[in-house]
Formats: sequence, structure tokens, C-alpha cells
Amino acid sequence: MTGKDPMSIAERFIRAIAWGEHVTVWAMMSDAGREHVLEAGARRGLDPLQAQRLRQGTSAQDELDSFLTGLVHGLRVDFSAVPLDDVRATSQAAPADADADVVEVALHCAATFGEGQWGAGSIVLSRSADGWMIDRVKPVVSRSG
Repeated sequence: MTGKDPMSIAERFIRAIAWGEHVTVWAMMSDAGREHVLEAGARRGLDPLQAQRLRQGTSAQDELDSFLTGLVHGLRVDFSAVPLDDVRATSQAAPADADADVVEVALHCAATFGEGQWGAGSIVLSRSADGWMIDRVKPVVSRSG
């Protein structure tokens, strides 16, 4: 799933996380984005053979669904400091020219008290032959403990 406008793609990706559309989340990720997810999974104990099947697209459907459900859950935890339904792509975090192959889109949500917006993180996208794909998700992580 690709598109022409990085900001609308970033918002669609956040909606997919919020609604638990795990297949859509995976489809919107670039090869580099998927590799980053698999490397993070390996650091957390993902079986190397399972990672290879996921990488090659040869996983059984139940294995893929289980992994992607965990991915979406992890992304929701990472964004738990903000209500996902209220997160919007507001601007490119770093100015880029129209021909840039990589852009970073800032994410914000309306402040729950007072005026203004709260930062929710950013999403890095890269241009592919079909449009823009998600390379990296950088949530503002709030953990108490």
C-alpha cells in the first residue's frame, strides 16, 4: 500500500495501528522498515527461522498473523502516551525538497488541556517506485516505572 503524499500515508499508517489492521501495517512498510522490525524482534527473542520466513514471505498465515498482531500491539504500547485516534501528521519534521527520496513527517495530537498540540513522534518514509513507504516509526515513548 503506497501513496503519493507522505503526510497522508503517515496518517493512514497511524489509523491502521489504531484499528488493528495488522496486514495493512505490514503492507505499508518498506523492506528497510520490515528489516528494522525483524531486527528488533530478534533482540526480543524472535526465532531466527521464523524471522527468515517472515522476511521471505513464506510464513504460514497463522504465524504471520500472530507476529503482525504482536507488532501492532507493540506499536500501540509505544504510542500509549497519546490517543492514537487523535494523532495527525502535521508537517515534515525536517525540510526536504520536492525530489527528496526520504522524508520525516511529524506527528501531533491536540493537547488534552490548555491550547496547542503535543508531539506524538514522527514517521520516516522513503520513496519507492509506487509512492511512499514507511521506513521507521519514532513514537514519543512515555513509560512510568
